[in-house]
Amino acid sequence: MFRRKLTAYTLMYTAGIAAGFFIFERSRTIEALGFVLSLFASVILLRDEGMSTANRHKAVMLILFLTGALLFSVRCAELDHDAGYALSDTSSIRGEVLSASVKNGKVRLIIRNEERDPAKVLVAMKDPVAGHEVCLMTGSIIEAPGRFCEISGADDPGLFDYGLYMRGKGVGVSFKADRIDVIDPRDTTRNRAIRYLFLSRENFLARFDKDTGAFIRGAVFGDKTDIDEDMLRMFNDNSTGHILAVSGLHIGFLYGLMSFLTGKQRTKGSSAVITAAMLIYGTLTMWSASTVRACIVMTVKLLSVHLKRPFDMLSSVSFAAFILLTFQPYQLFDSGFQMTFLAMLGMTFLTGPLSSVAGRNLAEMLAVQAGTIPVITATYCRMNPLAIFINIPVIALASLMVPACILLYMAQMVFGMLPGAGVRLAELVAYSIIKLNGLLDMGGGFSVRIAGAGSAAVIAIYALMFGASSEWVRVRLFRGERREIARCAVLLAIPLIMLGSCMYDRFSDDEVVFVAVGQGDCTHVRAAGHDILIDGGGQESFGSKGDATDKEDDGYNVGERILMPYLLHEGAESVDIALVTHLHADHYKGICELSEVYPVGAIGVPYDYRGTELSEDDAGASRCVKEPELLYIKPETRVDISEGVYIEPIWPLETSKEPLDSADPNEHNTVYMIHYGSVRIMVTGDLLEEDELEMVRHYEGTDTLRCDVLKVAHHGSKSSSSEAFLDAAAPRIAVIQCGKNNIYGHPHAQTLERLESRGIPVFRTDESGAVGIDIRRSGKISVDTCRK
Repeated sequence: MFRRKLTAYTLMYTAGIAAGFFIFERSRTIEALGFVLSLFASVILLRDEGMSTANRHKAVMLILFLTGALLFSVRCAELDHDAGYALSDTSSIRGEVLSASVKNGKVRLIIRNEERDPAKVLVAMKDPVAGHEVCLMTGSIIEAPGRFCEISGADDPGLFDYGLYMRGKGVGVSFKADRIDVIDPRDTTRNRAIRYLFLSRENFLARFDKDTGAFIRGAVFGDKTDIDEDMLRMFNDNSTGHILAVSGLHIGFLYGLMSFLTGKQRTKGSSAVITAAMLIYGTLTMWSASTVRACIVMTVKLLSVHLKRPFDMLSSVSFAAFILLTFQPYQLFDSGFQMTFLAMLGMTFLTGPLSSVAGRNLAEMLAVQAGTIPVITATYCRMNPLAIFINIPVIALASLMVPACILLYMAQMVFGMLPGAGVRLAELVAYSIIKLNGLLDMGGGFSVRIAGAGSAAVIAIYALMFGASSEWVRVRLFRGERREIARCAVLLAIPLIMLGSCMYDRFSDDEVVFVAVGQGDCTHVRAAGHDILIDGGGQESFGSKGDATDKEDDGYNVGERILMPYLLHEGAESVDIALVTHLHADHYKGICELSEVYPVGAIGVPYDYRGTELSEDDAGASRCVKEPELLYIKPETRVDISEGVYIEPIWPLETSKEPLDSADPNEHNTVYMIHYGSVRIMVTGDLLEEDELEMVRHYEGTDTLRCDVLKVAHHGSKSSSSEAFLDAAAPRIAVIQCGKNNIYGHPHAQTLERLESRGIPVFRTDESGAVGIDIRRSGKISVDTCRK
């Protein structure tokens, strides 16, 4: 059981960090304590008759678990303290640039603040600055006027958590700069060397044409900022996207190249050259987790030769993980970290069993793919069954291109020139990879969407896969000790089940979810396997004036980048019908975008818009709002979902005699009432105050407007939510959907005051992310939010 003690110690250390994460970051205290207690019990009850020191090793494992949890709690407290600066009135910042990049026309610097708190800050500024100019800031002291702002986490379940990603880099707060001034270039030997490396990298990439240069930038240096979105999608669909992020594969190419150049005899001098090459390459690639892991493993391999000690891949990978997590415990929750280590675990555990049927070389490739496919599927809700076969030719060509580009880059550094023939050859290979990957993509025909691939299921798959192929199990099977295998499986299954409960998605139990789509509305209703949307967001710009995410960028595709991953994560394979309250971009555009990439059975628009001709200027609506998918919703229309669950329009009561122009204002807005058993939820769209008052007068003396949950109209604008309307609706809960720090000032203070004066709890998507409504059979409702 304790043959590879370092691996067991690292696993417990990692488990402690995970427990700390669920307690301090996700507020899953009860579930996490269950995980801790069950894991402690399992470790204590494990036995290993062949080792008299087993109890001592168990004690070390438990101490390391507690150390991991303590380490995470300290790091979390530090970053939470840093995040408090988002509320600071500080109007400038000064510090040393640790890393610099440009993405989507935005300069991004990570600086070490000259004041201790916060230690690291993400400085962002919109400015079309050339990449080589920005990278030359590395090591400099900069000063910038501006303001601190929060780094937002995921607003909806299943979406990329940018806040968590930046915490993995040790950054808990951002600073939105008005300008960036270099006040001290810090022209030290180290800084000059780093700047020279980056400048030579940019000069090297400038020799290639735009498309292949962008691809080579990603495939060789791990920088995907210039790669076209369609190209990225094709590589991700084919599960070949790993070649666009520096990984152990790239370091392996470099190690093989340097070993070839320095000869088979491994002397101290040749090892020093190889180590130096890895350090230079790591610097050029910004030291991603996969780069650090690969460099540590390769360094251990070199040391094992000189120390005349056997090299063990599993122990080396465990050591690399231990070191990385000690410095950055949040890295454990980064998909890049997970994939690089799971790839190595796949190679370690599965290569042997697969070699007997596929041969050593093919077995290694299959093992790496098997190690990463489950987490890729859970992350992207997509899987290509042919990924293993697609990877063979793509990796084969990459194994030619990456070393060739590294050789060319080295030639440029040493001789100051780049042979044209080499450039053309590298371009040809890069072009071949792009075209081959596109050909094998076949329009995404073989890429299968996987809805609802939960984290607990992925953990179970890995436990079964690695456990069944482990040396310990194979030895016990050979000895016929099946009862011992079953005993240990049960002991380990209990903490795994408790870990799964920590990762359980609370939104999966919610019948109605108000999805966070920035400055827009979207309501997701599900019952008996049916999924319905009311509105879908789609504001042309998120309207943010203080967030540090890419959602600020114009043209953000809400349907593809928010609605589709959210729905797939929540287990929805399709949308039966998408209802639209009115044809304003922040309500319908996301539905149009979604229908282009995801199955939407029908789109329902108010009957007043019948026959409306929409131009391409209307956010591409003419591509999706058309027959036969289009349904016109009349006042008497009722959408039945399941027994006791239906949606009906309650306003307006009449339709116009003539079709309306698509640019008509909000008075043609449809109000929907969701009936979920005894619970009623009113979705108001952009209902205006005059229509509210008309509704109150019309329904006076009835309970038609009474609701348990009110989606506050027009994002909380002061032009809606009148006193009379709130009194008639008398909701138990109010939900406001609006973008964080939006330029419109939503929600308005007067609206919030009217809700507060009536004692109505308000949940806002700009503050809490998605808001889920869990409806019990008794009619009791509870609320879940994506961000605490």
